[in-house]
Amino acid sequence: MNGRRARRNLLTAAVIAPALWAAFSIAAKGTVIEGLSFATAYVSVLLLVATLSVGPLNLMRARPNPVSTHLRRDLGIWAAIAGVAHTALGLQVHMGGRLSAYFIFPESANALRVDASTVFVAANYMGALATVIFVMLMSLSNDFALRRAGAQRWKSLQRWSYVLVGLVILHGALYQLLEKRRFEAMALFGILVAGVVLLQIRGILIARRRAKAGQRR
Repeated sequence: MNGRRARRNLLTAAVIAPALWAAFSIAAKGTVIEGLSFATAYVSVLLLVATLSVGPLNLMRARPNPVSTHLRRDLGIWAAIAGVAHTALGLQVHMGGRLSAYFIFPESANALRVDASTVFVAANYMGALATVIFVMLMSLSNDFALRRAGAQRWKSLQRWSYVLVGLVILHGALYQLLEKRRFEAMALFGILVAGVVLLQIRGILIARRRAKAGQRR
């Protein structure tokens, strides 16, 4: 890791620390584990939004947008670390730490009646799958993986990040409802989701416009 990249990661860590504290303060109630679970969740979403904003912002500023950059990789790694930490902490919050209870649908569950217990388990499966994708993407965030897979296949695998975003949004939205989160928490989540969706749409539109312009030449 070169000096510039090391400084950038130190700066990122310096931003993450107060962000964790701010999110922990918003949680405001419950145990320390609950507060940390909440804080790591929101910081992970914030970092995921930042990761997925790099490409669209490059396009909007007419800058080169290569397949891989250290900035995007590093932000993604930080997002994955926070996401995995959230999963580990979140599994200690409910059900007395009994892991199986997070993933077993209640006997009353059926297609015609969806209760809070069913939504809880469904949200946990989404979170678990998101964690698996986080770990997979983190394992790809290095030069060795890029060389081994080749740029085309590596980029294809990286598109799982869009599935990840969808799962994170659904998981987060369901937990907003299940835990009856405070307005500040819901508003922050909504702003982050809206930000990443709008930036992605903007990036897609710019890329398509450039592709059409290139075809006319």
